[in-house]
Amino acid sequence: MADLTVVAPRASHVKLQPVSTRLKGELVHPNRKASIGKLSFSPDGKRVIAGDYPGGVLAVWDVASGNLLRTIETGYGPHSSLKYFSVSPDWRTVYVSHEKGKYERVELHGKPLMKSTFDGAIRAWSVDTGKLIRTYKHATPRGIWWMALSADGSHFYTAENLSGITERSYKSSASVWNARSGVAHSIEGLDMATFGTLSPDGRFVAVPRQDQEGFGHGLMLVDTDTGRAKWSSHITDKSAWLYTQAFSPDGRLLFGTLRQFDQRKKSDHWRVWLKWWDAATGHEVASFEGDKDDDFVITVSPDGRTLAAMNWRGNQAKLLLFDIPQKRLRSTTLLGKSGPELQLSASGCAFSPDGKSLVVITRQYPKRRVGGDLDPADLPQPRILLVETATGAIRETMIAPPGLTYEACFSPDGRTLATNGRGRVLLWDMTKTR
Repeated sequence: MADLTVVAPRASHVKLQPVSTRLKGELVHPNRKASIGKLSFSPDGKRVIAGDYPGGVLAVWDVASGNLLRTIETGYGPHSSLKYFSVSPDWRTVYVSHEKGKYERVELHGKPLMKSTFDGAIRAWSVDTGKLIRTYKHATPRGIWWMALSADGSHFYTAENLSGITERSYKSSASVWNARSGVAHSIEGLDMATFGTLSPDGRFVAVPRQDQEGFGHGLMLVDTDTGRAKWSSHITDKSAWLYTQAFSPDGRLLFGTLRQFDQRKKSDHWRVWLKWWDAATGHEVASFEGDKDDDFVITVSPDGRTLAAMNWRGNQAKLLLFDIPQKRLRSTTLLGKSGPELQLSASGCAFSPDGKSLVVITRQYPKRRVGGDLDPADLPQPRILLVETATGAIRETMIAPPGLTYEACFSPDGRTLATNGRGRVLLWDMTKTR
C-alpha cells in the first residue's frame, strides 16, 4: 500500500460569527464550487433560477421543497458580466448570449494588422423543459458580448464585435431585436458599442454615444422597432464617461452617471454626477454631484418613488436615497469604512416589493492580494443590511455564512430574500419582526 501524506487543515485567522437566524434554507447548485452571479424568482415565487459562471449551467429549483427541478446547459465560457442570462416575464424562456472569437496577426502591404473573426448568437431555452427552442443570429455573424431584455420581454438589446481586419482593436456595433419575430435592427451613429438600458415597455433603449477610446460625447434614445434615434443629446466635455442605468417604472425618467476626468490619459481620479433625464425629450431634469472618486450603482423602487444610489468603492461605502417626485436627496447612510488591510465593498441593492425597505450587501476583501483565488474562509463574513426606505436607517444587520455574497432579490410577496453563495442560493425568512 502506498504511503499517504496527511495535510493539516489550513488555519484561518478569521473568527466565525453566528449566522443570522433569518437563514432558513439553501438551494445547492450542481457545481458546488461555482460562482453564482445572478438569481431570480418566478412570478408566483415558487421557483428560483440561478446560473454559475463561467460554467453556463442554469439551475431551476422548487423553493418549498428545495428540490432541483432541472438544469440547462447553455455552454461554458466567459461573458462580460456574471449576469449573463435573462428570463422572460412569463418565465417560459431564458435568453443567453453566446460569443466565439478568433484573433490572428496578419500583414497587408507590409503593415501589421489584426484579423478578428466572430460568431455569436442569442440562444433561447425553455425554462420548463431545458431544451433549446430558438437561436437569434445576424446574417453575417457578430460576436455578441452583452445582452439586455426589456422588462416586458418584447425586445432585447445586444452589444457586438464585428469581424474584420483592423489596425488596432476590432470594431463594434449594437442592435435591437424583436423577441417574437426575431427581426434585428443595427443602431446607427455609434462609434463604439456599450451597455444600453431598455424602457420597461420595450419600446426604446437608451444608449451612450462613445468614441473609440470609450469617452462619451452624447446620449441617444433608440426606437426598438426601427433602430432609429428618437432623440440625441450631446455633452461638451471630451474626457467623461457616460452611463445609463435605469428607467423609472413608468418610463418617463432615465437615470445614469457622468464621470469626468481631468484629462483623458489620467483616469485615477474623477468627479461624478448622478444625472436624471426626461425620457421623452432627453433634457436633463436633475443633477447631483457625488464626492470625489465616487462610483454609483442605481436602483429604482418598484413604486417609482425612491432612487437608491450606492457608492461601492473608495474608503467608505454609502447609500443615497432620493425622492423621485420631489427630485431631492432624502438621506445618506454610511454603510461602512475600509480598514488599513481590508477594502469594503457594497453590492446587491434590492428593494422589497412594497418599496418600504431595501437590502444592501457589504463585503471585505484584502487590498493587496498575492496570487491565487480568494478563499471565503479567509474573509470576514458578508453582512446583509436591512434599510428603511423612508429614513435610510439600518434596521438590522444579518450575518451571512462565509462566501462571496453580492447579489440579492426578494420573492414577489416579499416574504423571502434570496442571496448568492458559493455553489448555492441562500434563502432568508423576511417575515420575522425585530
